[in-house]
Amino acid sequence: MAHGRYRPGDSIVLKPGIFGSVQPAGSIVSVLPVSQGVVHYRVRFQNESFERSIRQDDIDVEASPSSLSPVQVEISQISKSSWINSNSIRTKK
Repeated sequence: MAHGRYRPGDSIVLKPGIFGSVQPAGSIVSVLPVSQGVVHYRVRFQNESFERSIRQDDIDVEASPSSLSPVQVEISQISKSSWINSNSIRTKK
């Protein structure tokens, strides 16, 4: 099970190219349930009056420090791997 790297209230910056050439900055509003093995966040960006759903892998980690301690982040990344590989599951049609 994947764990979130960020908490509500943390400031984040998206990777370049996600919304064009700009790197929008915003803050985490809430952590959403894991979907397809990836943590999603509800984020409100500056100069926007609405919230967006953002995947954790769209966040620029170097530009977005986490409020979690390094030990908590390492533990969550260790337990990130799953014994089930969803890409290897085949179903008959």
